[in-house]
Amino acid sequence: MVVDDEPAILELLSEHLEMEGYSVLSARSGETAIERMTLDVPDLVILDVMLPGIDGYEVCARMQADPALSQVPVIMLTARSMTDDLVVAYETGANDYVTKPCDIDELLIRIRAQLHHLYHEQVSDLTGLPGSEAVEDELRRRSSGADEWAVCYIDVTNLRVYNEAYSFSEGDALIRVASRAIRAAVAEFSPDDSFIGHLGGANFVAVAPPDVAAQIQAYAQERFTDDVQQYLLITDRERGYMIALDHDGRAKRWTLPSLGFDKATVGAQRAGV
Repeated sequence: MVVDDEPAILELLSEHLEMEGYSVLSARSGETAIERMTLDVPDLVILDVMLPGIDGYEVCARMQADPALSQVPVIMLTARSMTDDLVVAYETGANDYVTKPCDIDELLIRIRAQLHHLYHEQVSDLTGLPGSEAVEDELRRRSSGADEWAVCYIDVTNLRVYNEAYSFSEGDALIRVASRAIRAAVAEFSPDDSFIGHLGGANFVAVAPPDVAAQIQAYAQERFTDDVQQYLLITDRERGYMIALDHDGRAKRWTLPSLGFDKATVGAQRAGV
């Protein structure tokens, strides 16, 4: 959605955005923008600060107060560039800030950067698994069905410690090891009707029939424990723990990374939810 009270700017931005393949909603006042957003939630809002009636700051504040709109990214558009305006824009919930007259190419880059989250919520770059939004959709779908499903919430334990003791790039490799272990377990015991998602970071979700959930858990744990050995220093492998600083800056022993599991059920009578 583009919100601007100047018809020429509104038309110019809408035309360029449509040429880039975006579907564009428009509004010339803050009140109209809120009304239209409530009926048709946009993926992103380009919001002029100076508007008749309620200004862009107030529109942004109202969006933040509405659960349906609070996660929609906002790029503020204004002719002013004072530091105070930047502070107010970010305090009311804006994600980015562009001054008029804006360079169209720069604006398009900023739009793509803000919309990048939509892809990541559907697919995890790191593992290639469905992302957080796809997981929510899948759980919602299975919750409303007649069958009962086991939902396994899986995390890589002590990943934060591993990242600090080794490196974040090696931590990413560990997340991929977990992904492969979970995939292998599901493929072994429930290849046709299961679902695996990556919520982000160390957290995964696997949905499978309840009667194979324990087997999936045991297989994934064993596979991860075996595969993770090559990502550990020989000293850590031999002594069976890592040494890293705790929050107080003191050296402490930490157990080696493993998979942690928590289980719930959805669907049917929704037992255990």
